[in-house]
Amino acid sequence: MSQTFKSPRPIPVLVNESTFSHKKTRRGFDVECLPPRPPVKSAPPVSRIFKRSRKHVEGAHAVSFKENGCKLESPELVSPHYDAKSKELYFKQCFEVISRLGEGSFGEVYKVRSKEDGCLYAVKKSRERFRGDADRRYKLEEVNKHELLRRHPNCVRFVKAWEERQNLYILTELCVMSLKNSLETMESFPENEVWNLLVDLTLGLKHLHDHNMVHMDIKPANVFVGRDKLYKIGDFGLVLELSKCEEVTNAQEGDPKYLAPELMQGSFTKAADIFSLGISILETACDIELPKGGDAWHQLRNGQLPKTFTQGLSPELSHLITWMMDPDPRKRPTVDDILAQPSVKKTWRKRKWLYYYSKMYSSLSKFYIWISIYVMWIIMLLVWPFKPLKRFWSTDTPTPNQDVSFHSETSYSTMEDSHNLSQESVHTPDRSASFEDLLSHPVARPPWHKDGYCSSPTHLQVPTSTSHTKASPATFAMNHLNGQLTPPLDTSSPSRGQYTPPSEGRRGRLFEDDGVTAKLGVGPKNLLDVFEDAAI
Repeated sequence: MSQTFKSPRPIPVLVNESTFSHKKTRRGFDVECLPPRPPVKSAPPVSRIFKRSRKHVEGAHAVSFKENGCKLESPELVSPHYDAKSKELYFKQCFEVISRLGEGSFGEVYKVRSKEDGCLYAVKKSRERFRGDADRRYKLEEVNKHELLRRHPNCVRFVKAWEERQNLYILTELCVMSLKNSLETMESFPENEVWNLLVDLTLGLKHLHDHNMVHMDIKPANVFVGRDKLYKIGDFGLVLELSKCEEVTNAQEGDPKYLAPELMQGSFTKAADIFSLGISILETACDIELPKGGDAWHQLRNGQLPKTFTQGLSPELSHLITWMMDPDPRKRPTVDDILAQPSVKKTWRKRKWLYYYSKMYSSLSKFYIWISIYVMWIIMLLVWPFKPLKRFWSTDTPTPNQDVSFHSETSYSTMEDSHNLSQESVHTPDRSASFEDLLSHPVARPPWHKDGYCSSPTHLQVPTSTSHTKASPATFAMNHLNGQLTPPLDTSSPSRGQYTPPSEGRRGRLFEDDGVTAKLGVGPKNLLDVFEDAAI
């Protein structure tokens, strides 16, 4: 009896799905922290050993690579709100910090409002100062990558950059939130929104790959939701330009949770971005907590996806995620292959309409603002000629504290007509009196207002007698005793027959408060009158 031996069956590969968990199970308990800072070197920095240029340390200087990718001479920033002599930073002088949006391994991100145009922006400040010229050139390369790329709706818009006191500042457009924050606040991400996310990120990656660049750090923390409801790729700090061998040699990997397996062997290709995109879509669609290492980390990079997490996905989306996370980078799809899928094409057409609608809405909003300003300007021009006619309809009534005696020429002339004194009613001093006797008589109080200002009285005490006779010496003596002596007037002068009110400039404060005795004395004009009368 012959015994036949069958070949052994292949050992099944078991995936330990207990190592995976949902994000909502740790929500509110586990908080991600930043990676630890590198240890402090015992040796002094290079700047203390080798003498180098420190031009970029003094004040704020713009950073630009617009001419053939070469570093331009850093010009000083010009702004009406910036004072180069001030010790305060350009960032503090020209921007109003509203809040801090977050921080990462590179630096801190702030929500600011520009004092020049009043618009909201996001400013990313480097976490540490430049550690030398090489470190400075490496950090400034992010600005070069922004300027090499043309503006794209699925990439965060770059505004400008500057360096000040060995720190780099990058000003970009302000987005609503990051995809990471959205995943932490939402219980689940609907699949139709996952398709929208996939289309937008694929279009953004296509823009980079067409310029022969690799992002190297695609993850939800670097994906932002714009105000136009489009998803945008940001944070170009690790972007590689494949045409430069030096950058590929000194390339750095991104977050290990989204790292492609071939990067461990130093193979930097565009397929690495496709893997990071696929695992980011897996995290978003399945609400899975990605491991930082261990067996679960290797299982995902061997193409072993947990079925309990992916069973709720549509076959098209599940197939596309598995294809993008293929262990062999040569078998992964390109951005053009992804956009050629029927489900992606259908979603892409809808996103085009949304993009055109958002652009049209933005343009119409700006047009409406300019039209409103133009209409208001026309109305002001039409109304302005009729503005002086308002004085014919409104009557100016004097306030209680107003000196009505000098309010207008009409009021003064009326007062003159009603209280004009004839030559007979004015006392003429005795011409036989000596000069000493005239000086011995005190001068009567000048007319004063209730507020203490010298002015003509509002109401004059008119004599009750209707007959105009010469004042007798007895009347003169009684007036003198009562303190109501009228200042001497020369009847020979035509201007002495009526009282001339003093000018506004000559009216001085004679009383500091009501009830205080006036400061009496002989003025220069009265003294000249005395000399003239004594000489006659």
